[in-house]
Amino acid sequence: MVGKAGEEYHLLDIEDVLAFQAEREIVWIVTARQRYMATQPLHQIDGRLRGSAFQRVHRNALVNVNHVRKMTPLTSQRWMLTLSNGQEIVVSKRQASGVREMLQW
Repeated sequence: MVGKAGEEYHLLDIEDVLAFQAEREIVWIVTARQRYMATQPLHQIDGRLRGSAFQRVHRNALVNVNHVRKMTPLTSQRWMLTLSNGQEIVVSKRQASGVREMLQW
């Protein structure tokens, strides 16, 4: 995975990526230490990572389930995921059942 920080491009190990988050046209690659700007849109990243440890949790977020540390119910159909770096991401109603199934140990 390639991420951009300032004027530099970094090759990132996909296992070190906690999540991908879109903010309008910008997609951020979130790692434990910092975040990088992605060079591809979220839907392309999602397509490339199908069948991996990454799960779509919201229309603007993909999460590496290996870095999920806590699931907190917000309502009967919405969840808050806490990642290994402490970041929290809301799971949409549409994605809630798939996320629950994938995270069952």
